[in-house]
Amino acid sequence: MVKYLRLLLWIYKYGFINLFYRLNNKKSIQIKESKSFTPGGTSIADSDLFGAFPTLCGLAAEDDQIFSKFRRYEIFLKVVDFVRMEQGFLYIDEILKHELGGVNISNNYKKSLKSIDSVGKPKKYRFNGHGIYSPNALKYLKVYLDLRKLFGDLSNFKLTEIGVGFGGQASVINQLNKPISYHLYDIPPVLNLASRVLNKLNLGGNFHLMDGRHPEFFNSDLLISNDAFSELSREIQDKYLKNVVLNAKRGYITWNSWSSTHLGGYSLAELVRVIPNSQIIPEQPLTGKENAIIVWGL
Repeated sequence: MVKYLRLLLWIYKYGFINLFYRLNNKKSIQIKESKSFTPGGTSIADSDLFGAFPTLCGLAAEDDQIFSKFRRYEIFLKVVDFVRMEQGFLYIDEILKHELGGVNISNNYKKSLKSIDSVGKPKKYRFNGHGIYSPNALKYLKVYLDLRKLFGDLSNFKLTEIGVGFGGQASVINQLNKPISYHLYDIPPVLNLASRVLNKLNLGGNFHLMDGRHPEFFNSDLLISNDAFSELSREIQDKYLKNVVLNAKRGYITWNSWSSTHLGGYSLAELVRVIPNSQIIPEQPLTGKENAIIVWGL
């Protein structure tokens, strides 16, 4: 009885259409780990825990059929497209706050969201009168709006992103406020997938793919990392700090406790001490109990 009551309350809050999407979205695809894309142990996503993730990214970059629905694979949903529908509604609220009290998402933003969701067949839901989107796309838009609010116009910036997923964040930024250049750091299979996505969307940006296993020295105007830096091994974090993070004039890192708990990585307090003039601001909406955002160069 309690189970059915909860379902009725859920339908009342989110609607029958989202119940349909919810049932349809339960279907996910499995993929076996391939020896051609063996995890390197540089991060949680590059570990035996998620051993099939590099395989999926590598194959999706090469195979049209896998690429057409890569965001439906269970391992991708665990590592990248993990934002829940309920959190998507909270992202809508935050996006509207950036719209200065508006009640609708601007057409430019809607166009960007639809563009991102045109690849990989993601799980999407209906967000009231705002449209049908993947929750992850809403997160990317909200992060972009945070960046504009904190740092202003990005068009004169050299951007760096650590951990790029499928290039979703880079896609939003380049569609709405194209920077001078955009350096993407990740493991090769992920970079190959992101490159294919960016090419398919025909964004025309000045992108540079950088091997995240051996991060090369680079000075950027703004560094971004949605969770990824806090999911690296401490050894790789040290390399990034020396060659990339500490050379960035500005930064926006969404931090979680994965690395500090499982890989001996930096804690939130340690990172703030290491990065000069950095400060902690709340993650809104909060997607993890201990999550926070580290910013500097304000």
